[in-house]
Amino acid sequence: MTDYRFKVGMDLQMTGLPYVEALALAEELGAKYGWFGFLDWAIDGEITDAAVDEMGEQAARHGVELFMIGAGGSFSKMHLEDLELETLQDHPEFQEDFNRLIQTMEIANRLGVSSVLSYTFAWPGEYSAQKPTWPMRWLTRGGVIADVDMEKLVKAFSLVAAQAEQHDIDVVLGNLPWHYTNTTSHCRELIERVGSNRLKIMWHPSDNHTAGESDSATAGFINVRPYLHSLHVKDLEVLDGLKNNFEYCPLGEGDVDYPTVLRNLRDHRCDVVFAVATHFKPPSGSGADAMRINFAKIRPLIEQVEAGG
Repeated sequence: MTDYRFKVGMDLQMTGLPYVEALALAEELGAKYGWFGFLDWAIDGEITDAAVDEMGEQAARHGVELFMIGAGGSFSKMHLEDLELETLQDHPEFQEDFNRLIQTMEIANRLGVSSVLSYTFAWPGEYSAQKPTWPMRWLTRGGVIADVDMEKLVKAFSLVAAQAEQHDIDVVLGNLPWHYTNTTSHCRELIERVGSNRLKIMWHPSDNHTAGESDSATAGFINVRPYLHSLHVKDLEVLDGLKNNFEYCPLGEGDVDYPTVLRNLRDHRCDVVFAVATHFKPPSGSGADAMRINFAKIRPLIEQVEAGG
């Protein structure tokens, strides 16, 4: 037996349920930690101090600690190529997402939540049918970031880090395959170039695999470990990586080596939240049922690893 215990959480919004019902499901499944991406999902109506307080009280009533909140997908749908290095801070779309991120920091402060989530801009043409840079990114294990693009990323997240310092909060970078921090190596490089201890990583081993980083569970863990905040936990099978053809599935039925991921977290005693997501659809089509399936799949493995297996 070991005395290490995983901090098991849930992506509340992926249940497909309203906020309070998602909290009830988390309580049912034993998830002590929760996060979500969009405030207007958790708050029905105007985002006021009273509404924010009620949101926090509802989580507490269900025994769920909100460990992070998202800023409505900030910098998720924005293509980095649309920004000029010298003037990126003046771009209307950048300003909109930047201000939303600051608002989310303020709300997190009120809730006593220590972290907010941000994404890291889309690769060229990512939200088109062609995805022109995808083959290059797959073949190079995540893509080659041009010097000017890295300068843009550093400038953007230096501005973000300054706000994080001002608000005494951490900003957690997502690891999605559509964005510039699609791999653990890109995530680490950006954080180290910015040089702020306010920037952390929500590790997505499945999305790293989608992006061509096949050793995310091993070498990838070494990359993220110094900056690791939490994990986004789902599974998938890559059918044809070069053609961006993959299929989500229940945990343990895909390509992600979760036993190795869990053992690395245990062996290095990482104080992080293991946040279960879904993405696949069960026969019922229910996100809540998908979450129940994933918890049923991961619980025995967690117990085995906690026991020293």
